[in-house]
Amino acid sequence: MLATLAQDFETTTSSNGGGFAAFGILMVIYLALFVVFLIGYWKVFTKLGLPGWMGIIPLVNVYMLFKARGQHEPVVWLILSLIPCINIIAMWMLANDTAELFGKELGWKIFLFLIPGISHIVLGFGSAEVDRSALAPGVGFNAA
Repeated sequence: MLATLAQDFETTTSSNGGGFAAFGILMVIYLALFVVFLIGYWKVFTKLGLPGWMGIIPLVNVYMLFKARGQHEPVVWLILSLIPCINIIAMWMLANDTAELFGKELGWKIFLFLIPGISHIVLGFGSAEVDRSALAPGVGFNAA
């Protein structure tokens, strides 16, 4: 009986080796993409004239983007972004505000809403410039 259990254990552990390797490779790819997305957020915030570290801290980045646009009450929209189902509306407003900060139209709003990580990389490293008239007074480049 012990020999059968030992044989089953050997078969199970040896057959899962490939699964663990695949999982490890996927985790490395995921972490690399995550770091690239964080760099994109950092770059967007520096283009806005805000400290880049604000772009990589969860909730702070949402609050500061709402505050940078100045159209909405940032605390209320931050709270709404944490409520399931309602957060879809809040994230659309966030994508809308971010696109308007860079002077972008509807296509960019949809891009920012559906694929935020990649779109922030494109905004951050692309030729997009901040529309200073859309930036709220006292925030970023308009702080002085």
